[in-house]
Amino acid sequence: MSQSIGIHLGEHAFHLVALEGGLKRHKLVCAVSGEIPSGEGAAQAVIEALREIVKDNKLSGDNVNLAIDSGAAAFRSLTLPFDDREKIEEVLKFEVEGNLPQYDIDQVVVDFQVLSSKPGVESNLLVTAVPKDRLRAALQLCERAGLEPLDAELEGTALFDAAYESGILQEEAGTVLIHVGDTSTTVVVADGRRLSSLRAIRVGAHTPRVSESPEGDVADVKSEIGKSDIVKGELGKSDVAKGDAAKGETKVEVKAEAPAGGEGEATRQVASAQRIRRELARTLSGARTTNEIRQIFVCGHELPGLSGESLLDLPIQALPFKLDDADPARLYVIAFGAALRGFDGGTLAPKLRREDLRFSGRFERLELPLAVFTLLLFTFLFVQYIVLDQQLEWRDEGNLAAAEPIKGDMQIWLEASNQRLLSDPTNPTRAVRLPNAPEDLVQYASEAAAGRDLERTKFGELMEIRNKIKRHIDRLSKELGQVSEIEQPQSALAASTLVMSVISEMGSGARIGIRRLEASYQSGAGNKDDFVIVSIDADFFGENSLEATRAYNQLESQFKSQPWCIEFESKSSKSLAGDRGIQLDGLTIQVNVDKSPLGGQQP
Repeated sequence: MSQSIGIHLGEHAFHLVALEGGLKRHKLVCAVSGEIPSGEGAAQAVIEALREIVKDNKLSGDNVNLAIDSGAAAFRSLTLPFDDREKIEEVLKFEVEGNLPQYDIDQVVVDFQVLSSKPGVESNLLVTAVPKDRLRAALQLCERAGLEPLDAELEGTALFDAAYESGILQEEAGTVLIHVGDTSTTVVVADGRRLSSLRAIRVGAHTPRVSESPEGDVADVKSEIGKSDIVKGELGKSDVAKGDAAKGETKVEVKAEAPAGGEGEATRQVASAQRIRRELARTLSGARTTNEIRQIFVCGHELPGLSGESLLDLPIQALPFKLDDADPARLYVIAFGAALRGFDGGTLAPKLRREDLRFSGRFERLELPLAVFTLLLFTFLFVQYIVLDQQLEWRDEGNLAAAEPIKGDMQIWLEASNQRLLSDPTNPTRAVRLPNAPEDLVQYASEAAAGRDLERTKFGELMEIRNKIKRHIDRLSKELGQVSEIEQPQSALAASTLVMSVISEMGSGARIGIRRLEASYQSGAGNKDDFVIVSIDADFFGENSLEATRAYNQLESQFKSQPWCIEFESKSSKSLAGDRGIQLDGLTIQVNVDKSPLGGQQP
């Protein structure tokens, strides 16, 4: 069965969920979490922990998806006058660059989700921007652990898809989903079973270890919300939304100094919960959903004043999510949503692995080294070709201009050919093929042997000698009348030979007696080719006339299968005396000698 792994990387802890099966029917392979230490060597510790999880649970790293902290991203709303996804991809960075002054647009990954659209008219988008260095660090950590993600997303989209596939979202009701993370809280507003808005509150269950993004305290997809500062040693006024419907909040003043030990942590968590409640109240007041918001669910870390309380007369309930033996299940919701991505689950299609961070298979990673290797190999082979070509040329040509002439292979061949063809004045008794060779042939062969033909190679010189001999033969053939430009009539002898060869191929089993054979040339009329008519009187012998008729029919088939047989005109037969065969007179065969292997030549 197929396996899908979801990894949720926070700032203080990681969570891994491995599922096996499919989207509708799957079982939990493992749900494991681990702490992320601080300081030097923290990344290596997480890598070792992930490797141990893979080994212990025999996991496959072929289908891994990653979810990262929503607090790392900036959120913006954008409306475009078209809904074509390819066009949106083309203009997205340009359109949103002005709304992200805190970022160099080339140093962030920009993704989008379509919140609503009018076909062909416009589209309303939720745009997210994540710094590449932060995303790259998370991807490299997973990759070094043997779990390279196919894609990455934010906690918000994983939370929505987990709730969608778990049946938590209701068609006719608005729902607010809250995930309290390590250092940020993700708030998702669902209008029925459709995403309406998404934001991140930069406060969570733990104190941030690193400086936050320049986005500010809160990033809202629907509107810019004012910053609320938590000053070290003193907490500013925080509002708990419960009461004033116009403002959606009631102010409750909380003053605290962070005491030491557990009491200080508890005070900080109370302040974090108050901050989250205040921002939730603003989200509820500004939410624009078709369906009334009827339920608020919270998951992730537990903070006092959230689960079990109410906000604007709406109860804040723990997310009704179960994951087999995972305990507590609320901590694995994001990892579960990321794992569902491997089964094509949910309705959203986040894609943070873009541009230089896009996923590439093993072969794609080898493309550049292979290209460099191929280029080097081609260069080496080309140089080798040049060297070998020069060596072969030297071996063929030799060096006749040297103080001690060196004869190449082709030079030796040329001299041997000249000795065989042409006479030697110094040795007139030696037998040669051309004792009275033409003067121009003798002169050129002598110059070629001496190396005075600077335009041709030795092989070319041999070919030139051959061509000269051929030209002289053609000239003599014309002078003797053997070659003429006038087309000669087809040969009656050649046609007769073709016919007799077919009869001969019948073998000894066919006893045929030829009493008469005549052949005459016929000139073709109009567009018809010339041909030769062959007329035969023959006797076919056999045990009886039936056997002789079979031999005749076989011969007829043989003639008709020949390409040079234009027409075969059969005649009626007569039985021989004693029924020892048949007699046929005037068998006529039209033969086109030009279509035969002889090609019109005399046999």
